[in-house]
Amino acid sequence: MKPSERSLLIAALLLLTTVPAPAAGATLAQGAQPSDEFASLEREVAPHSGVPCPAESAYSLARPDSGGGPTVVGIGVFFQDVAALSDIDQTMDTDVYFVVRWRDPRLADAARTAGSAECPVPTGKLWMPALEPENLRGRQSFYPDRFLVDERGVVTVGRRIWAKVSYPLDFRDFPLDAHQWTLTLWPVLSKSDEVVFHPIQRMTGIADRLSIQGWRVGTPQARASTAARNSRAGTYARFDVVLDVERDWIYYAWKLGLPLTLIVFMAYGVYFIPAAAVPQQIGLGMTAMLTLIAYMLTLGNALPRISYLTRADWFFVGSAMLVFLGLMKAVATLWLSQGPKADLIARVDTWGRGLYPIAMLANFALAFLA
Repeated sequence: MKPSERSLLIAALLLLTTVPAPAAGATLAQGAQPSDEFASLEREVAPHSGVPCPAESAYSLARPDSGGGPTVVGIGVFFQDVAALSDIDQTMDTDVYFVVRWRDPRLADAARTAGSAECPVPTGKLWMPALEPENLRGRQSFYPDRFLVDERGVVTVGRRIWAKVSYPLDFRDFPLDAHQWTLTLWPVLSKSDEVVFHPIQRMTGIADRLSIQGWRVGTPQARASTAARNSRAGTYARFDVVLDVERDWIYYAWKLGLPLTLIVFMAYGVYFIPAAAVPQQIGLGMTAMLTLIAYMLTLGNALPRISYLTRADWFFVGSAMLVFLGLMKAVATLWLSQGPKADLIARVDTWGRGLYPIAMLANFALAFLA
């Protein structure tokens, strides 16, 4: 590992430990774990140079204290960046620090005092919890894992990765939609009688400034539970990190909603053109309709590509109907002007001038307030 990368990760780990620890009594899905086990996992990570690593003979592939119940694995997740949330494939691109901790008494050494030894990762020599994210679509490691162990045998594995994870979202409220995006971790093989999770709240958080555009991202909430898994027998530990994400609808109101409203108002002008100027009425109605169609085609790349209608879609449909009614009114004026029904045309214009704005408000209310 390059010195600059080592310094970056050490700084990140120390930053994570500055968050206040959760109040005593934090619970786990299995519930009956001793409080000192939680306290061990919540302790600060303090890497010290010159601290001895465990002897090779201390490593074992057997689960630590396998006869004393499930091994408690603490997990902290810190979002260094959230780069993008895709409406099309419903994935989120994230830059994430994962901190995984557990206690292995076989690695304890009082000579480390209050420090943690940074050691080579004992891959294939020591039992370590194997975890897998649900719906992982891709990942890239920034640098090799860090492996630290303190005097009580508390192991800390630090990893920073760039991950693309999918999660199904419901965009029916677009562009007023808000979601709870969830990252779920499972043990690869171990059931809940072997491994249970504990959220390390002091090591879970998010950076103050993010790259994502068009969304507001809240503080992550970590929780541990047990649940069944699809196509697998038994119960497994489950770890969820929930991010509240809310779309910034102001952009869509100005960029999409305002131009569409102006097109609908353009069609409203048909009711103010005298009946004698039928060609101008038809020309205005056709221009408004063609402009609306071209505008909706242009918006195709800006809207979520989904198989159901959103609030914005319903607003567009209602707007298209209002513009089309304006065109049909112009055509009706041409037809009625050929007979003795000029007074009927005047009444239609009078009613249209009053009802058209009401219909626009009703279309907006049905789309965004219902």
